[in-house]
Amino acid sequence: MSPQTRKRARSLLALFLALYAAFTLLPGGVYALYRAQESPPPAGEASPSPAAAQPTATAAPGFLEGRLPATPAPQEDSFTLYDTATGETFTVTAEEFLPAALACEMDLSAPEEALKAQAVALYTFYSYQRAQHQGEAAHFACDTANWLVYVPQSALEERWGEDFPAYYETLQQAVAAVKGQRLTWEGEPICAAFFAISGGATASSANVWGQEFPYLQSVASPGDCFASGYLSTVTLTAQELQAAGEAAWGDGVDFSLPREQWFTDIAATPAGYVTSATVGGRLCTGEELREAFGLRSACFTLDTSGGEFQFTVKGWGHGVGMSQAGAAFLANQGASYQEILAHYYPGALLEGAA
Repeated sequence: MSPQTRKRARSLLALFLALYAAFTLLPGGVYALYRAQESPPPAGEASPSPAAAQPTATAAPGFLEGRLPATPAPQEDSFTLYDTATGETFTVTAEEFLPAALACEMDLSAPEEALKAQAVALYTFYSYQRAQHQGEAAHFACDTANWLVYVPQSALEERWGEDFPAYYETLQQAVAAVKGQRLTWEGEPICAAFFAISGGATASSANVWGQEFPYLQSVASPGDCFASGYLSTVTLTAQELQAAGEAAWGDGVDFSLPREQWFTDIAATPAGYVTSATVGGRLCTGEELREAFGLRSACFTLDTSGGEFQFTVKGWGHGVGMSQAGAAFLANQGASYQEILAHYYPGALLEGAA
């Protein structure tokens, strides 16, 4: 690592330590002053398919300079998708897929280095999915009607109108700048999960999915607290909570218990992500709770003192891997896409850089 890179890394580390200390010491209400609680939904998120656990390792020398050799990509670098909106299965080249996928995931006003980091994460994650589903009818699914994972160029043209040429050029430039680069572990593409906004730190895959990936550990991401949509609340009456619980789990929950026993035994990680809680006598995971009660993330606290069930939620998404808001924050502080990726996927190797 060059002296300039070391100096830059030290500066970023100092910034992160200062922000993380402030985040952990100041009350959560302070951050609510920065952003309103309601905002348009942020970008989507990527979740992995089950895979075998892998051993841990430290970050590799040469990551920031991109000096690692490229892992050979398939001769025909393409992806086969199943569109849930149309029921059709089709194949697109990586060159066509990545700009459209990037448009589905990131606001084009995001810093260039954040767009590059997301482009690498996209290529890596869907290369991982392709490897997991070789020989199947499709490598993964998309929903072109709702702009999930992929949309055809015609959809971009329709939405952007006369701005399409400029916007598409932005996408192509970000993708071209990192063409062929992907994150690997032991020579294979990693499960490079990503999501919109963390609760101030990311979550480990083991805590969220029960699957240990050594490069998907909890890391600090305090800049997320400044993102629009960071803080939200969901308030449910007893009747609404009961209806939601029964819709999710049917006879598996029992709300004949005293109301103070409806939602108990909440367990959470040090970063605040709820890993489990007992609802109506049923032990539920944090992700199950998030889905059942319409929460933006599983990083929440619950207040029942007013007779209702009030969830105060931090972040948006499953919390595993790269925070898109955190990537944008780091890029605005001068971090390169290599540094962003090294932070959110510790121990993974960036291969294919010139």
